[in-house]
Amino acid sequence: MAIEHIHTYLVHPGKGSENAPQIGGANVPLNGQLFNLLGGIYAKSDVECDIEISFNQSEQGTQNNPCRDLIVAYLSGPTIPRGRHIADRLELATTHRSGLGLLFLIAGTEGRQHKVVISRFPANSAILAEEDQRQLSVAFLERVFMRSATAYKAAVYKDSSLQSGFWMGRAIDKQLNSGVIQLSNYWIADFLASDFRTTSAAGTRRLAVALRDAAKRSGNITVKSEIAAAVTLAGSLRGRTLSVREFGEQFGLSNASKEAIANEIKAPGLAEERFPFDFEEFSKQIAYRSVELDSGGILSAASSDFDRVFHREPSDAAPEMVRFSTEGRIVSETLGKQR
Repeated sequence: MAIEHIHTYLVHPGKGSENAPQIGGANVPLNGQLFNLLGGIYAKSDVECDIEISFNQSEQGTQNNPCRDLIVAYLSGPTIPRGRHIADRLELATTHRSGLGLLFLIAGTEGRQHKVVISRFPANSAILAEEDQRQLSVAFLERVFMRSATAYKAAVYKDSSLQSGFWMGRAIDKQLNSGVIQLSNYWIADFLASDFRTTSAAGTRRLAVALRDAAKRSGNITVKSEIAAAVTLAGSLRGRTLSVREFGEQFGLSNASKEAIANEIKAPGLAEERFPFDFEEFSKQIAYRSVELDSGGILSAASSDFDRVFHREPSDAAPEMVRFSTEGRIVSETLGKQR
């Protein structure tokens, strides 16, 4: 770890405000408890920031991005004024719901690579900030840190070229209760002018197709049942960010089921790519769930409603037998030829 500069800024909510407060900034000494906290974030960022993001290109399709330009300018010579331009951008993206925050810019080098970690703490949790219009004095409060020092957002960028590099990064939002909940839109989209490298629709489609094909190909009835049950519960994932592998862990699928799903992913690394879950796209890919009985009966309903539409209970006839029941008004009857 070779941290060379740390600058911090107290950022007020400024989105929609005509008179945003002037942002105070300060150097953070490269020693002491605050440095130890930020040094830990810097050191862990390559592993901890596990959501891949990339800067958006301009609307004309050119290699130009306003946030990247500010970051590259800062890294070319880290100073408080240059970092303040990044803080100004965050202020214009921050709503009153997000509240007051402390922005930290942590710049260093690792071999031939430049590295920067951009981290935001809620100002009233781990750190006390005392501000005037031109200066910012920051003191680390250890007792408060012990309760909430894990509540921060971070993004890391690392590249050997300041001119052509720094287009891709990784992010995390630890201010949320779960590591798989979608990062705040203002942090990724508005402030960083970035997007997830695996889009919501593409990642969700990959997951849905893998589940659908795994259930179809597997000869294990337990695997089929587990996947079907997980599909029924998928609506609870609205707004979350996860990978195909994490989907199986979320619903406690057996190793056999997780292996069946993984076998449907063309490249192993794709199972680890994280994306915002899009329930509408998921429903398009797995619209219905059907159960076929050896009696010749076939039950079908919308995937998310199947367990509500059909009541399932064990049969007294034999342990492996089940009884389904439902009731409702007849709205349609169809006949079809054998498929």
